[in-house]
Amino acid sequence: MPKAKVPSFICELPLVVTPAVERQLLVRLDCARQVYNACLGEALKRLSRLRESVAYQAARKLPQGPRNSEAARKRADAFRAANAQVAFSEYDLHAYATQFSHSWLGQHLDSNTVQKMATRAFLAVQQFAFGKRGRPRFRGKGWFDSVEGKTNASGILWRENAVRWLGLELPALINPKDAVIAHGLACPVKFVRLLRRKLNRRNRFYVQLICAGTPFRKPKHLIGKGVVGLDIGPSTLATVSADGQVARLERFCDELVPQQQALRRVQRKLDRQRRANNPKNYNPNGTIKKGKLTWNHSQRYRTTRARLAERHRKQAAHRKSLHGRLVNRVLALGNIIKLEKLSYRAFQRQYGRSVGFRGPATFVAQLRRKAANAGVEIDEFSTATTRLSQTCLCGTLAKKPLALRWHVCDCGIGPLQRDLFSAWLACFVTDNQLEAGQAQAAWPSVDTRLRTASSEIQPAMGQGSPPNLRHTSVCAGRSRSSVQSGMNISEAGHGALSAVVRELVVLPEPPRFSVARPLTAREIAL
Repeated sequence: MPKAKVPSFICELPLVVTPAVERQLLVRLDCARQVYNACLGEALKRLSRLRESVAYQAARKLPQGPRNSEAARKRADAFRAANAQVAFSEYDLHAYATQFSHSWLGQHLDSNTVQKMATRAFLAVQQFAFGKRGRPRFRGKGWFDSVEGKTNASGILWRENAVRWLGLELPALINPKDAVIAHGLACPVKFVRLLRRKLNRRNRFYVQLICAGTPFRKPKHLIGKGVVGLDIGPSTLATVSADGQVARLERFCDELVPQQQALRRVQRKLDRQRRANNPKNYNPNGTIKKGKLTWNHSQRYRTTRARLAERHRKQAAHRKSLHGRLVNRVLALGNIIKLEKLSYRAFQRQYGRSVGFRGPATFVAQLRRKAANAGVEIDEFSTATTRLSQTCLCGTLAKKPLALRWHVCDCGIGPLQRDLFSAWLACFVTDNQLEAGQAQAAWPSVDTRLRTASSEIQPAMGQGSPPNLRHTSVCAGRSRSSVQSGMNISEAGHGALSAVVRELVVLPEPPRFSVARPLTAREIAL
């Protein structure tokens, strides 16, 4: 029987490492790198033989069928048999890695660590075989930063506030006043991971204790009650509660913008140094020549490259902290969070620079993790069946170009910021379907709030100004002269006002003719 899964979390502590111990750790990390590369190469060879086998080709031709059906089980059994023929499994790769424990590498690595390297290589190749990730790469010298054990009973051990591994003892720095650390040390340890980070071009070593249980939650981070809808874009996040009390649109990581200029200056300096050191590798027009090239790197170039890496590291750490704060603010609004299930790889293809800087996928990953630890429900629904950005409460479906950031419908709803309206509609999605009746019943109480929130969005957010509106016609039985004469709309009465609101259309920019003044929030709410 498979072991029952127990929730776990990570407790990270810095280690006290002397220069002599650091040299030994670097040697062991390089040995682990060589084991990983050997296992990775063997796994790729076995995957190639698997894809060429007759059994694998026959398994691919079998019908898939729905999940847990007889056809799906038959197909899975066929693939399992094909894998067994070429020994493409995690435990087969463990058997292959046993030879390294009996070689000179076994003097620096224990058997559990060698098996974990084999598992790490197999999982990377398996994800590549499933099409979920790209082809895994071999690690160069100095580019392997972590090793871990299988249990806390042998191999890399945590004993008496220190890490013990094959004769090395690495004491940890522990702050006794830190409640988070105290909670982690009080929980049972599943296994131990050693981690190397480069801070200011120096090696710093940490221990990560994978503990059983749930992480400590600070009292200031409360969990709200209610339903919250999210609309995630490449650079923005719209958050709206079902009752409309909270409606905001914000950019991811706006605090990082000032650092971009300094980062760009270092990148330009690095490019100038590379061109000065390798003039023969560039064409007269400044482009890089094709083919295999030899690159010369000066000491100043390496120093600049290290500065650039350090700036990127700081930016990533700051981004992670900002995402964590934003996740805590979202969790404080409700215990049921609904959002669209998006393809963030498609975001990367279309908006690579913005996505790399803002990190929307990292935010969603943190949201899932923290919500699971706090007992908050996350409902990610399909965009194919809901189409919230194209849907209106009246049932109208209209495709909008990405440049159009405002929702305006002939039924009188609008102008509303497109992302805010989609986030509010997300609150009423159940089983991948929009409950239009519930949304229509709740609309009168949130109409004014969403309009007010939309009006407060500045054009600097990249959303543009609200579209200009005009009256194209009036209802039957009412003359056009009252509108043309400039009569105040609030004096026309509720019936006339409703007719006018139904006839609002979007003007092209810039307007080529005179327009009536925009309606106030009070007039729209009548």
